[in-house]
Amino acid sequence: MTVEVEGLVHFWDERGIQVVVLVSFALQVFLLVFGGVRRRSSSTMLRVALWLGYMLADSTAIYALGHLSIGRRPREHQLVAFWAPFLLLHLGGPDTITAYALEDNSLWLRHLQTLVVQALGVAYVLYKYMAGSETSLLLASISMFVAGLVKYGERIWALKCGTINNIHRMHYNAHIRQNSEDRYFDRFVTGDRSEEEILLQAHCQFHISSDVFRGEGMDLYKLVEMELSILYDVLYTKMAVTHTWYGICIHIISLLCTATTFLLFQLRGMRDGHNRVDVIISYVLLVGASLLEAMSLCRALLSSWTRYLLCCRSWNRLFHVVTSLRTLVQPARRRLWTYSIGQYNLLHLATRDKTELMTKLAESRLGKWLGLKDWWNKLHFSGTFSSNDSLSVEGLKELVLQELQRAQLDEILYFRSRGRATLEEMGAYKGRTRWSVEIDIDQSIIAWHIATDMYIQESKAQHEPKLIKATTALSNYMMFLLMRRPEMLPGRVQDMALILLPLEVVSRTCSADRQASPTSLGQRLKHLFHHEGPFRSRIPQRAELIKTLFQIWKARKIPEDVPHEISENFASIETSTLLAQELLDLDKLESRDTLELIFGVWVEMIVYSAQYCTQDSYAKQLSNGGEFITIVWVLAHHQRCLDKIKFSP
Repeated sequence: MTVEVEGLVHFWDERGIQVVVLVSFALQVFLLVFGGVRRRSSSTMLRVALWLGYMLADSTAIYALGHLSIGRRPREHQLVAFWAPFLLLHLGGPDTITAYALEDNSLWLRHLQTLVVQALGVAYVLYKYMAGSETSLLLASISMFVAGLVKYGERIWALKCGTINNIHRMHYNAHIRQNSEDRYFDRFVTGDRSEEEILLQAHCQFHISSDVFRGEGMDLYKLVEMELSILYDVLYTKMAVTHTWYGICIHIISLLCTATTFLLFQLRGMRDGHNRVDVIISYVLLVGASLLEAMSLCRALLSSWTRYLLCCRSWNRLFHVVTSLRTLVQPARRRLWTYSIGQYNLLHLATRDKTELMTKLAESRLGKWLGLKDWWNKLHFSGTFSSNDSLSVEGLKELVLQELQRAQLDEILYFRSRGRATLEEMGAYKGRTRWSVEIDIDQSIIAWHIATDMYIQESKAQHEPKLIKATTALSNYMMFLLMRRPEMLPGRVQDMALILLPLEVVSRTCSADRQASPTSLGQRLKHLFHHEGPFRSRIPQRAELIKTLFQIWKARKIPEDVPHEISENFASIETSTLLAQELLDLDKLESRDTLELIFGVWVEMIVYSAQYCTQDSYAKQLSNGGEFITIVWVLAHHQRCLDKIKFSP
């Protein structure tokens, strides 16, 4: 063991800096390739990998620079000092990710301090090892040093610009913004709009309050999704700087310096006395830096931001050239939302099989002490909405848009209605339904969530299958926000255990057969890493639970074996049952479908909740794939502006 440890120590002393430098370069490639994927993906594995890459990228480069500044190198390893400017370039990071979290933008002063310290460190390394070296190698090092300075400076400026307060202070002149929209639509948009045209429209409307909007149907969704994608660019990438004239200059300077360094290093040829591995690593760094900078410049010149600027300045030929090149790869499509709508169902959770291994562990005394119960219940029993035969994600979005077009948006947006407008329209704003939309938002969500499941289960009326699925999806989505994203809802969130315990007690009295627990090791592992969403899972158990809840309400008697401290919490369950009964009574009226009413109430609740969500909460979710509530909120404001244009004299 001692010999092996000594061997590892010797290897690290001899090759450690080479390994660290290559790792630093590999992290830059990883961040460049995957840094922008998270705008469309909510994958936990991707987030963890990006977080590790983002944190390691800076710490690895700083460690290597510190190692170079205090270490001693023999003559055959003189090229190691040549790598110091490359590490400063790596600290500048790729264009696709400057901040992992929104809070990183507020640390721009810390990065400025790091720039000063690390620049002095690089200068010290070059003076220490390169002062007496050949001229071509010294000039190559200085050239790369300049590239590293401007790239790291660009990252710091992007962090400073990537705050909520700076979103409305973009670098376009007011008169250009004022006139660009009409000029674009008059000249470039004819017939059906492509995704590239919708993206350009999103740029035009990003800085204004949608004074002029010409679009309907699903194009509205694409517009909103692309606007939010542009917001992601400002907050988490270098686009707030890159699309400016000095941003383009930074890219050109950086590329020219990198190319100059490569040429100077190539002209000097292979010199005796340098370690062969060091020479190979130097070429890897040079070629890699040149390619990355060239790709970065091409991305900037062909970006939608550049296309928008060309349109604003009436540079028609360049505009059409960029448009033609972008059409070949269709990058606008990658800005669209990935349609991930979270789902959570209380009745599904209440009927879970408590004999499963992980559930038993989470609900044990040790699991409760470690907080595993809440973590497991939130993570394992949540899911995402998926398309099926009766309703696709596009169908759900279309139904929500139709409801927003029909709804009284002024009532919802400015008079803070969260169901009242829909209930008043149908003459149902009374009794328990009225009370249910005037209580705290978390209690309102719970009451309508349980009542929605109970109504759909017991209603004898004929409903469209897609409307049933859509209503269930919105109900489960609001419960998902309450359980997994409470920061996106207004007000406090009560202890869900107070609601869950009575449901669990009633569930234990149901006679529906439980699903068989996995027995083999493979089945248990598959179940462990599988998110058991509320769709197509324990349907008979939930139906039996609903029937039992109605029986308890009709008998006006709580089961005798229920402890007193739990029976006190049956009031909330009784409220949901009473609400469900009132909704069932509405079926007897020959008016609008009650399920349409329930769907309208859920749409109002989403818009109401979005009104009170903080800007920081919206911005943070953009880095995790975004949330449907954000899209609906922006969509409602666009639809209201469109309504004004349609009905204005």
